[in-house]
Amino acid sequence: MRKFLSVAAVATAAAATALLPAGTAAPRSQPPSSAGAVCEIDHFCLYEYSDGSGLRGSYTKGTDDVKRQNIPAVRSAWNRTNEYWCVWSEDDYMGTKVIVQPNEGLKRLGGAFRSALPASAARC
Repeated sequence: MRKFLSVAAVATAAAATALLPAGTAAPRSQPPSSAGAVCEIDHFCLYEYSDGSGLRGSYTKGTDDVKRQNIPAVRSAWNRTNEYWCVWSEDDYMGTKVIVQPNEGLKRLGGAFRSALPASAARC
């Protein structure tokens, strides 16, 4: 009986760890009407299309290239954090930069963008 409890405890701990938020999440497809609903609090979300639809990346620490999450480029953002975020048109934080305000709703970026960082990062 004691051995069974320790195996159950290990399984429970592993399941709980799997549910913790990560710096990036796999992109998901979504309808335009639910763009804000799927961006978790304290996350910065980037969307494939300017209306908040298509593939989505959800970040807490940023990304040097959205292609790493299988998103060709992003055209809108939703900031559900309390800090500014910078989004660049090229990978590795290069090209044209757009700043997204803290807790700003869905923002059309005005073009295709590929990397993002919170203002707390040195490059933003």
